[in-house]
Amino acid sequence: MKFIKTVIYGGVLLCFGIAFFWFYHQFRGTSEKGSSQRFIIGLNTTNGQLADDLQNKGFIKNKKLFWIFLNVVCRQRKTCLKGDPKLEPGAYLISQKMNLYQLAGTLAYGPFQKWVLIPPGKRKEQTALILQKALNWSDQIVLSFINEAEEGYLFPDTYLIDIDADPQQVVQKLLNNFNEKFDAQLQKDLLANNIRNDTALKIASLVERESGGDEDKPLIAGIIWNRVEKKMRLEIDATVQYAIVSQQIATLAASYQPPTADFNFWPILGPGIVRTIDSPYNTYRIKALPPGPICSPGLSSLKAVAYPAETDALYYLHSGDKQIHTAKTYKEHLENIKKYLE
Repeated sequence: MKFIKTVIYGGVLLCFGIAFFWFYHQFRGTSEKGSSQRFIIGLNTTNGQLADDLQNKGFIKNKKLFWIFLNVVCRQRKTCLKGDPKLEPGAYLISQKMNLYQLAGTLAYGPFQKWVLIPPGKRKEQTALILQKALNWSDQIVLSFINEAEEGYLFPDTYLIDIDADPQQVVQKLLNNFNEKFDAQLQKDLLANNIRNDTALKIASLVERESGGDEDKPLIAGIIWNRVEKKMRLEIDATVQYAIVSQQIATLAASYQPPTADFNFWPILGPGIVRTIDSPYNTYRIKALPPGPICSPGLSSLKAVAYPAETDALYYLHSGDKQIHTAKTYKEHLENIKKYLE
């Protein structure tokens, strides 16, 4: 009887030993060597894809055990959403030397680089507010970014940005992307048509604000070019909006205040106001392009300026369904206004 008990106890201890050895083997890091590596969680990465990616890249051995530790850590830090761990998309520094608890803790802490989506057609102040929300910038940093940035050159795209990057570094990152996308071939084609880069950027910013979608852009660019060549006033509402808001922002800046998140950067213009605003950006008053871009245009707008649609039209408008309607004469344009807007 004593022998049987000894065998049973020994078997139990052996099972516990095997289980502990298995657990420790799964728990420990996958390698005793190796430096920290950049690991990216995409904006639309699911929990399943995340675990697969970690396993495929050699950071974990057991996906189920990883989720157990991640749940524990996330509950401790209250970053669970409806019972599931909520990891923020971005870039993390992790190592194959990390055990599961260390790895889960690093991921739950948050990324050292965050995703920031900058849409096309935004003023530099709007871009600054997007960055402020994503990177938790102070108002002082926002003002520094606005002062450092040049309108039109903050290329719209999705970026991974260091959470501790200073405004100058972020401006340079966006500018580098602009220089990369506004490539040599595009510049060569502009030069072949005797179009300066800064002129193209100004018109592209107008196209970006005036279009109802990418499909409209070549046609709008063609019409703007027609008006430029005929030395007509462009009479583009977006330039008046830019002029009005620039004056408001200058008033705020004088008090060392940036615009707030609810600031209206593109206000609806009341009747008759377009010709009253005294500004070199008011294309209802000047027979020229504005002195600079009014927003940062996307690549499709830059290409539309380089390769505009051939058209005889000089006027355009968008109806309520965002369809574009063009006219060759002002009389035809008035008829379109009556037909589609009144």
